[in-house]
Amino acid sequence: MTNEWKEYKAYIGTPTYAVNDRKDTSFLGRFTSDMIKDFSGLTRIFTVLARGYLFHNSDGSLKDGDPYERIDYARRALCAWCSLPSNKKATPTKEWQYSTDFSEYHEEFPELVTEDGAGWYYRHVHALAEFIRNNTGSVNKRLHCLAERTKEWDAAWENKVKQYQVPLFSSNTNAEWLLSFDSAIADALELGSLRREAVILTAKQTKRLALFKPKDVPMKVLTTLAEFYIANKQEQSEWVILPVTNIGAYLGSSSLGRQYLSKIPPELMERKQSSFGASVYRMWL
Repeated sequence: MTNEWKEYKAYIGTPTYAVNDRKDTSFLGRFTSDMIKDFSGLTRIFTVLARGYLFHNSDGSLKDGDPYERIDYARRALCAWCSLPSNKKATPTKEWQYSTDFSEYHEEFPELVTEDGAGWYYRHVHALAEFIRNNTGSVNKRLHCLAERTKEWDAAWENKVKQYQVPLFSSNTNAEWLLSFDSAIADALELGSLRREAVILTAKQTKRLALFKPKDVPMKVLTTLAEFYIANKQEQSEWVILPVTNIGAYLGSSSLGRQYLSKIPPELMERKQSSFGASVYRMWL
């Protein structure tokens, strides 16, 4: 989770669709079924993608020049990643109406969108649906819903992609539209380049985690939370934003928010809920 370059590559690379047993959800990639159904966790994904295209070459090395001059480039990359294929382009007759087919960006971003406008995320969701339909006996039943109602998902995703394009200070922006391409790019510029090395805990830190580990919380959960905290802690604050959805996707389960966080003792971690469902945490390591 702390190797952000590896996370970025997971969002633009070729997924592997395979399953070892009914408990295996690795074929979902860096997503959970909840993320796909309710479009949660995209704030971090968009920011990671924007940082990759703003600051890095394809081999991970840093780009030369001013990243602020690549804002439009990063925005086109986000549009390409989110693209949906359509027979005809939408004509923006109102401020909030935008095209959702970005096939024109295929030559610039062949890894993100096909010639017919199928973006990376659209292709991933539809490939998951096909994989599940072809392997119903091997895939956990609770994931079978991802293979159903893809047309409804397409319609909902199309609406979301239109919302993401609305400028930050548009007079028609709905207060509940908390995510936009512009906001993700702004966060990306502030955060800078992607971390390319994972955080490794010291023996003392690992021992402390083991000391306060609740019986029902896997050690990997505590280790991941500690590593993410260390990687993202700023000098001016002890508190770090906790992307529960994305860490859960990295761990391959939605159990982080549903089961584990509430069981971690205050001697090890303190968490505060803030606005719009986001939370912050600090750890005593």
